[in-house]
Amino acid sequence: MEIITQLSNRAINEYEGLQEEHKKTKQEFERIKKDRDDAINKLKEFQRLSHLVIEEVTVIQDNLDIEKSCRMSAESLASKLNRENKSLKRKSMLYQSQLGPEVISAINFEEEDSAVENEDSPVACSSLHCRRQITELQDKLSSAQEEKKKFANELEMLRQTLEKVTDELKKEKQENIVLFTETVQQKKILTKFNRVSRLALEEYEELQENLELEKDLRMEAEGFAQKMLVEQKKLKRQSQLLLQSASPSEQLCRALEDVSRLTQVLETERLQHQQEMKTVRQQLQDSTLLKEMGVLQQKVELLEEEKKDWEDKYQKTDEQARDLRHRVEELQKRLQEKSENTHMFAQHTYNIIFCTVSILSSSLLAIIRKKRLAGNYPTTGAGAQEPTLKESGGEVVDVRKQAVDEMMERIKKGIQLRPVTQAANRTRATQMERKPSNSALQELKGVLDTMKISSQAQYRNVSKVKVAQTELEKILLRRRCACE
Repeated sequence: MEIITQLSNRAINEYEGLQEEHKKTKQEFERIKKDRDDAINKLKEFQRLSHLVIEEVTVIQDNLDIEKSCRMSAESLASKLNRENKSLKRKSMLYQSQLGPEVISAINFEEEDSAVENEDSPVACSSLHCRRQITELQDKLSSAQEEKKKFANELEMLRQTLEKVTDELKKEKQENIVLFTETVQQKKILTKFNRVSRLALEEYEELQENLELEKDLRMEAEGFAQKMLVEQKKLKRQSQLLLQSASPSEQLCRALEDVSRLTQVLETERLQHQQEMKTVRQQLQDSTLLKEMGVLQQKVELLEEEKKDWEDKYQKTDEQARDLRHRVEELQKRLQEKSENTHMFAQHTYNIIFCTVSILSSSLLAIIRKKRLAGNYPTTGAGAQEPTLKESGGEVVDVRKQAVDEMMERIKKGIQLRPVTQAANRTRATQMERKPSNSALQELKGVLDTMKISSQAQYRNVSKVKVAQTELEKILLRRRCACE
């Protein structure tokens, strides 16, 4: 109970703290909104002023364009007048050269000059007036340009302020988003705390109800026991009085009746008490079942999470098994290639040994022939066989033995020969007796046969070892996969 009260108090305190934080965030949000509205209003005012400035600048530019066009037209007219004056002067000079001196003296140049001056004076005045207007317009233009520069600077400043304000707004928006997420998380936490507190309160209420029921039942049982004690005391007193007043038979009958009545009352009350206890136990079992249901639900959620974890692990193990299968296939291919290479190497060594043995046999036959020619032994007819048969223990037998011994020693140095059976030895002895000239060749053939058998046995042993190695590698790979 104390733990539940502590948890409820803690949840209430956290809820109040979260509410205060929520209020603070709301106040900050409203303040930020006000700042944003003020900044937007300022921006609108700056935009309005900038539009007015732009309109004034456009009007000034139009006036300047008009003045420029007027100036250009005046300059063009002045240039035309100067050209006409020059042409008139040239013409007058030509006419003066044609006229006589008398006519020239009679002409009043002063009047013409005065007239020309009178005519030129308004032009000069008009030109000065134009120059004044031009200077005034230039001053206005320069002032307008300066104002334009100022307004441009102000516009740049306003743009900078706009950028700053926009950056601040973005930051505030991000902060608002963060605050919103935090508020959502806090709301979720609050809902969890509320749910937990509700469950705790429900359990607390159930426990209180059970305690109250138990207290009521205990009080009823104690009252019933007290009543029974009082009744027993009364019955004892009555029985004593009856024994004293009435006869023994009547007293016994009355006592038996009282006992039967009391036993009936006790049985009825006992049955009622049992029913009440059953109801209380059922209520307690229902509460325990609800708790067990909650625990089972939590276990189910945990089992689902474990199931997901195991599924992920199973997928990973499947991928690892596939990778290992690919590796095993690659290793098998490599082993097959190595076995083929070893087979080729064995064939190559066998060919080399066969060539060396053939060379040795040819050299031995040549040595035997030379020794026969040196000893002057007949090689044809019956006379060739007689000395070998007669002198079986002589020089010829010694030469053959020496040749065979040399050949066997050379072969033994390079090749390990197997032991030959007695039957083979007997057949060789008979062949030696029958054909002494071809005995060395036959021995060489026998050696080559044994060489072939030994090479085949070695190749079989190598293949068996390789098969055993591949089987061992497969078993090891299977064990590794099972361990992983």
